[in-house]
Amino acid sequence: MKKAVLIHNPTAGSGEHDKAELMDMIASADYDITYFSTNQPGWQEFTTKDPEIVFVAGGDGTVQNLAQSLLMSKRTGASAIPVQILPFGTANNIAHTLEIPSEVNSQNLKKKKQVKSFDIGKVSGIESSDFFIEGMGFGIFPKLIREMEKNEVDNEDPDKELRVILMNLIAIVKDFEPKEAEITIDDEKINDKFLLVELLNIKFIGPQFYLAPEADPGDGKFDLVVIPEENRALLIQYLQEVLQGRKNENSLRSLSKTYRGKKAILQWKGKDVHIDDDLVEHYKKEKIVVEVDPGKLKFLVEE
Repeated sequence: MKKAVLIHNPTAGSGEHDKAELMDMIASADYDITYFSTNQPGWQEFTTKDPEIVFVAGGDGTVQNLAQSLLMSKRTGASAIPVQILPFGTANNIAHTLEIPSEVNSQNLKKKKQVKSFDIGKVSGIESSDFFIEGMGFGIFPKLIREMEKNEVDNEDPDKELRVILMNLIAIVKDFEPKEAEITIDDEKINDKFLLVELLNIKFIGPQFYLAPEADPGDGKFDLVVIPEENRALLIQYLQEVLQGRKNENSLRSLSKTYRGKKAILQWKGKDVHIDDDLVEHYKKEKIVVEVDPGKLKFLVEE
């Protein structure tokens, strides 16, 4: 019987997943399980239990917090402990990228899994963060994070919450003042005014916005996606299609441009900057350097 820990965010998504149910489900898949709630101080000490696998029940923010704990742990090899996501959040962008089923049940847990290496982005040039697992960027998405922090959204219904967030994003795009960005990705230089600049490790961002269809978090490269100001109308049209349940990759490719590389130097002439789900406060147009650190994390995915 393998030793496992469950890291559980009881308030993620609709919150319809309790400790006892999850513990029974994981135990039935033949694991010796120890429980940690992210609502309780000290949950980051879970590595002292020497788990062979970590189950994380929550959304993208919970997975980010877990990743930070693994990467900063003093336990040798902690970041190599395989992680199984139980997606209970609103967007679940990391789980969607890894094609992890949204339905959580004992049958899915018993299926044979394979380990997927997961890169991180090493960030330098600013003090607020030194790595990301999803991505970082400028423009409309950090503006959206700021707006959603001001306005509470009822998260009892994740689908309704996603729609509200998407409608807020459309409103932001309509009025957003584009800013100039100077970017170098590997040896390619880019300089223009943009509504959006996102350096991504995963396929989705924000309200399940399918922004980087070719992104692979284990391939040792980032996908840099940019949307120039002249494509504002196309972006609004695309977001309205997404709101109606239609996701047209051809429409996305027509309004954005994607570059791929291992190292990026980015400078934004505005103030709206994010790293994963966190805003960079007091950004002063510094040059941000991001390099791929390949395979730092391990996730379990279906074969």
